[in-house]
Order: sequence, then C-alpha cells, then structure tokens
Amino acid sequence: MPTLEKLKEHVSQTKTKVEEAAQKAGDFKYDPDLRKTRKKYKRLSRKAAKMIFFEKNAELKKKPKKERKAASEG
Repeated sequence: MPTLEKLKEHVSQTKTKVEEAAQKAGDFKYDPDLRKTRKKYKRLSRKAAKMIFFEKNAELKKKPKKERKAASEG
C-alpha cells in the first residue's frame, strides 16, 4: 500500500496531466484522454482522503470514550 506522501505526489502529477489534457481537448468535453485522467485524479484524491480519515479516527480511538463524545459535541 502506498504511503500518504507518495499518494499526494501522484495526485499532484495527475492534476497537472488533467490540466494539460483539458487544454489539449479544448471545447470537446467528451475527450477520452481527459475523462481517463479525471477519473484517475478523483480516484487518487478519494484514496488520499480515506487514508487521512482513518488516521484521524485511529487518533480518536486512542482517547477515552467520554473525551471523544465531548470533542464531537463541542
């Protein structure tokens, strides 16, 4: 499984590829290359967000239950 740093690096590289593909496609929004790179960008972004979410929840699970409730309410 890739690390979060590697994943963020891939996301930034893919974002530049999306921008390049968008310029190349111009007004044609159904360009196959553009769709493919957008899908890859979204997938990688979701994966990175999921990793961040699970790390955050792991930190919360270390705290006692009363402290978790207080943090979520306030």
